[in-house]
Amino acid sequence: MITECDVLVVGGGPAGSSAARAAAKNGAKTILIEKKKIISNVSCAEGIGSYLFPLLPFKIPKNHLIWPIKGILFSDGETEIIQKGTFYKAWSIDREKFDNWLLNFAEKNGAKIMMNTEFKDLHLNNDSNVKKVIAKKDNKELVIKPKTIIAADGVESKIAEKLGILKKTNDSIGHVYSWEMKNLNLKHFYYEQMFFGDFAPRAYGYIFPKSKNIANIGVGTTKDIRGLEEKFNIFLEDYIHDQTKRGIKTIDRSGKAPVKRMINKITYENVLFVGDAANHNFKPYVEGILPSIICGDIAGKNALEHNNKYEEKIKRKLGKLFQDSDRLLEKLFEIDKYENRKKNLLSMYLFAFLNGEIIHELSNESIEIIKNELFKKSREVNSFITMLKFTMWYTKILATRRN
Repeated sequence: MITECDVLVVGGGPAGSSAARAAAKNGAKTILIEKKKIISNVSCAEGIGSYLFPLLPFKIPKNHLIWPIKGILFSDGETEIIQKGTFYKAWSIDREKFDNWLLNFAEKNGAKIMMNTEFKDLHLNNDSNVKKVIAKKDNKELVIKPKTIIAADGVESKIAEKLGILKKTNDSIGHVYSWEMKNLNLKHFYYEQMFFGDFAPRAYGYIFPKSKNIANIGVGTTKDIRGLEEKFNIFLEDYIHDQTKRGIKTIDRSGKAPVKRMINKITYENVLFVGDAANHNFKPYVEGILPSIICGDIAGKNALEHNNKYEEKIKRKLGKLFQDSDRLLEKLFEIDKYENRKKNLLSMYLFAFLNGEIIHELSNESIEIIKNELFKKSREVNSFITMLKFTMWYTKILATRRN
């Protein structure tokens, strides 16, 4: 049996659901396939940045915003600073409930949702467009003929692999070992805590609260994945033991995240890539949930345009953030060559102030000077400056919402 549609979305995460909703709402016959039977145990710290809310194509219901984050604490185990204000605010969400809500939202807008349906293969016609997709559901083969495919199939996209355009390197993927834990004694339960040290090669360890005594805790690496569970245990014992000594692991949230783009462009004939498949996240935090929703909406709205302006519209709306993200990633990799304490302090500076321009200059200074610069810069980021920046940012956002 052959099923025809205008738009086939592969992947039922935030990017795929957002794309399917937008395509269906725009009048396209839309099918979304997702290999999982149900959405559960999502690999994620479950945080979304408040500063991106005005850019979203729809409002997130308040019941999904389960815990407020007022700022971020940065530490290397010795030196500590706290940043507050608009660009450090966030909300904790429950990804299982949130992702299922997004899928239902897409369905309510006309998309057909097919769970337990796995993408297996594709066939091209003479002009390199995908003419049909082979999927599998309940051990039965399905053939789908779409006009356009939106590939929202995550890190190491199988669609990109089948097209022969997936290019992986040793440092193109970030790996995270993480658990949701309860019975914690959080010192800063309204703040994310971010730690830098050898336990997280070229990345960081984190505590992301979901309540006063529940949090997602993890360590990541963009370098060496060996022994990551052991590094997680070192993080718990040597850095945050007083907060986690009675903690109980409840949900494994370990997983992967794209660090460097593994495809040269996010359009390939009649295929649009979005979300993790397109490296749609902001470094150095690898923040991807809301950027994926925003890009997914653009993909869905532009899926059937013959003169596709998908990438151009993403650049118009999020281009500055993605450019800054790329520059910050370069600096993060550059910092890795310095000795440990200096490397950790420089990483703190990069993450806390999202400013890589001074990193090379600071790298030539002593540890004490770098520490003093951290404290000085932290004091400068006061509420007035933060609000002024937000006003400028929000003005730009209002302009982009018309596009």
